[in-house]
Amino acid sequence: MAYRFGLAPVLRVRESIEERDLHLLEQTQHEIAHIIRLLESTRDRELAELATRERELAAGTRGTYLHIVEGVKKRTREAQRALEQKLADLRVRREQQLANYNSSKRKREVLSDLRDRQKEAYELLASRGRQQVADDLFLAQHRRK
Repeated sequence: MAYRFGLAPVLRVRESIEERDLHLLEQTQHEIAHIIRLLESTRDRELAELATRERELAAGTRGTYLHIVEGVKKRTREAQRALEQKLADLRVRREQQLANYNSSKRKREVLSDLRDRQKEAYELLASRGRQQVADDLFLAQHRRK
């Protein structure tokens, strides 16, 4: 008879929860990476615009153009601050999800370890039982002689 773990349904649920928590953690990490790329892109654009503005100032640009450029610069900074806030929020969320994942992983590991220990004990008893049957057969055959 094969080994059957009585808590197998609970173990499957714990594995499912662990997988879900890992997926959420990975999804948040991808969002963080995306926001970081956006921030880097915004900073690169800001540096390029600054260099362009300095060249235009040196060439004698009109004041209305500079006013428009300053408006764009202000909106860019606001967008950058919003991205930085979103990044901070995502990092907090990632820490919470990491704690959830570690907790669900520990709970699953407890059951996995219990299953493994019970299976080893079952196999040991089954092996001893088979050995006892073999010993009994051997003794029975030698008594007949």
